[in-house]
Amino acid sequence: MAYKSDLRTIAESSGSNRDEHIARLRSIVLGGGTAIIAAAAGLGKSFVARGIAAAVTALGGSVSTVACVHTREDQLVDGVVPRSDLLIVEDAHLLSFDDAVRLTRLALDPKRSVLITIDSGMSCTAPRSEACHRELTTLWTEHGVSRIDLSGVGYDEAVIIIEGVAGRDRIDVVTRARILLLAEGNPRLLEELTREELHRGTYSARQQNILLGPSYMSPRILDFVRPLLRGMSDDEEYALVTLARLGALPFARAARLVGNSPLRSLLRRGLVSYDPRTPDSVSSRPIYAAAALAIQVGENPFEAGHTAELILLSDLSAGLELSNAECAFVAEYLVNEPGPDPLSEISNTEAAILLARAARHANKTGMPGSARMFAHRSLGYAPTLSGVEQLSRCLVAQGKFSEALDVLERVPVEHVDPSEDAAFLSWWMLVLSRRGPSFERVERLEKEARSWGTVDSALDEWTVFLAARSNMMLSTYRDGVAEMESIARDSSSSGYFVLRALTELMPCYVHRGEKTKFTWALEKGWALIAPILASNPEDMRWDPARSTTEFIIQASLVRATIGHDRAGLARELESFALRTVDTADEYGMSLVNLVAGHLALEQSDAQRAENELARALERVGNSPQTKWVTWMQILRSNALAMLQRHDDALLLEREISPIERESTPWLAHYSGHLSARMRAYEGNVAGSIDACRTIADEESNSRFFAMRPLHVAAALGTDPSTLVAEIDRLPAQQMWDSTRLLEEHVRASASGDARALERIGDELASLNHWWEAVLSYTTAATLFDVAGEEARRATALENARTTRSKLPATPKLGLVDNGAWSESPSIDPDHRRSTMLAALTPREREVATLAADGMSNAEIAARLYLSVRTVESHILQARSKLGDVRRSQLASIVST
Repeated sequence: MAYKSDLRTIAESSGSNRDEHIARLRSIVLGGGTAIIAAAAGLGKSFVARGIAAAVTALGGSVSTVACVHTREDQLVDGVVPRSDLLIVEDAHLLSFDDAVRLTRLALDPKRSVLITIDSGMSCTAPRSEACHRELTTLWTEHGVSRIDLSGVGYDEAVIIIEGVAGRDRIDVVTRARILLLAEGNPRLLEELTREELHRGTYSARQQNILLGPSYMSPRILDFVRPLLRGMSDDEEYALVTLARLGALPFARAARLVGNSPLRSLLRRGLVSYDPRTPDSVSSRPIYAAAALAIQVGENPFEAGHTAELILLSDLSAGLELSNAECAFVAEYLVNEPGPDPLSEISNTEAAILLARAARHANKTGMPGSARMFAHRSLGYAPTLSGVEQLSRCLVAQGKFSEALDVLERVPVEHVDPSEDAAFLSWWMLVLSRRGPSFERVERLEKEARSWGTVDSALDEWTVFLAARSNMMLSTYRDGVAEMESIARDSSSSGYFVLRALTELMPCYVHRGEKTKFTWALEKGWALIAPILASNPEDMRWDPARSTTEFIIQASLVRATIGHDRAGLARELESFALRTVDTADEYGMSLVNLVAGHLALEQSDAQRAENELARALERVGNSPQTKWVTWMQILRSNALAMLQRHDDALLLEREISPIERESTPWLAHYSGHLSARMRAYEGNVAGSIDACRTIADEESNSRFFAMRPLHVAAALGTDPSTLVAEIDRLPAQQMWDSTRLLEEHVRASASGDARALERIGDELASLNHWWEAVLSYTTAATLFDVAGEEARRATALENARTTRSKLPATPKLGLVDNGAWSESPSIDPDHRRSTMLAALTPREREVATLAADGMSNAEIAARLYLSVRTVESHILQARSKLGDVRRSQLASIVST
């Protein structure tokens, strides 16, 4: 079920041997030897040296450091270099020749260890003379000093660096993936890119598109990468930027477009590298290409001559096929070229196809404005299926659904290719469903599609699939599941509809406790998408309704809920984030944020969940897939409630369609949890318990969904004996480990079995169910205390403390283990109260006072002649200024 090996990227593979190299360095130095650390600028030489110095100091040794600079002479003369067990010479490539000779003597001295750092490759500052360079080289070529070349930091170390700058919750998983891909293991670049993202806000695919979008880079990053671009000629600059715009190309084709000499020069400088995913292909390092554009003064003469564009046009005229990126590259030149029409040598249909493919590339990379321009130009040459589809896609991205449907319905095109027509039909139906299809429009679509004569079978499959899904959303749920199973098991069903059916079935099997069927659906789905994941990311991105991405996301959501290898799921999610960023898949990015937010919510990390889900809603934009938007809204409402931002949660909840909220058991279940959670955080524990038991009663046909709220009711202090009676009435179903353990917790609490609770806590902790494990340990400690087993009680409490340390700071929920979320006592409460009240406006204080008196928002609105939304806004502002307090706490603050 894991697909991480298929999703490895250069950002993950770089630094794979770094730990081994550092361990070897430590062994040499701690053993009294001398070693050289060589790496490109910024790849952490000094960081590694400091770590080794700390190890020497910890063993009681002395350490001295000489930081070399190129403006000084005699930096290593006798009397200047301190005597110590370890001498660190940083940036030895900056030494003069005389100092390089002295360094050789020091390095060969058996009475001390010497650790030398130098820059390697073309990215370093060159030595001041050839003689100095030769002298340094003799250290490892003639004298046998160990030289260890460090690559960039590995994935885990890079994440630590990012979180060290931004904190754990401020950078979402997608933005972090972008930083990792751009930095390519460079520690200093990781830090600078993280700071830039903190100031810029939500990252989108548009920001990495230097083909059609603007090139901007912060001054700090420009200053960092500028030295690597010094001395670059015009043809090298043109080659660097052109290759970044076109993506990975075979070496021979790249050399033809930008010239063999500049291409080889860029390879030597490390600004262009061989693409690890494609043999004999090269790709430009995008951050350096963007920097070259940002610091460009005047127009590059090669760019002004449109060298590559004219070569591509010549290839097109000769009948050679261009990639989508090459089409967009040429199209940008065409729409901005004021001279004679360069497309006069090809037919109108070929010109239309070229511009339609350019529009497709612009839509993929989050540039609907450019896509619309290309699509209009394409339809001006000839109406094509691709041109119509791409124009409608960019209109949907801009929120113009009616215009998109008008284009699909009114522009006549030829239909000759069954696969293209099926994809076109799929997109049309998706747009129609997002708009809220009328019977007349659905009938018109079916009549139009059947007139093509190419999609009758696909249309029949669509009809069956939509009927099954409609039944799953209504009271005929069981019939809908059976119909969807028939689609998935029918050998005559197309792979596309089988995958769609499996995506719908996975949560149903969890709801019905059919563990064997869930495993079958998961494995069958992976078998279908494995060829796509193993081939080209583009194939996955442009699956008509992105069914491959949606299957992966649905599987991840379900696995997070049932507690299936959450640690492994988090790792796979990071890999999928790298893939979506690498392919600029904006829709995929939003779904990755959705799963990351859901996983954080399941692990009680409300702040991270809110950050991920807020980014998901920003990125999803005007997606026609309303189901995922509803998921994002419901989950974010839960996260806001956990953070005690109840007004924000209510405002977001009002945006959710009641029909969508109740469309599946999963969405209805999380909506019910939101209501119960908000009552608990507002201090209404009894109301929260009632809500939990109501949810369990409504979900009495699902052991999985009923057990979760019953376990929360136990955590809130309900007598477990009464809950056991309710559990006994649930249907016998297959259970996942998480469900089984929650049930065993309630039963062990009812029977007073402390040892069983200890075991349950251990198993829950192994599944990353942290707060559930804490609850089991603390309940066990209470029972051990009653039994007088002090040693066992102390062990249980220590386990609870250790597990609790893995939980984020969580607002007090009113659980049995109240001490876990105890608040710090206030200092000088009267002074603090008067200071907070002074920050309120008169109207905010008036509204807050009425709310503290127990009046509802509607009653306050009627009393003060305000709208309900205005009252909600005043209460939100007041609570924020008072320290994000709960509504129930207002009385203790504003009352006189």
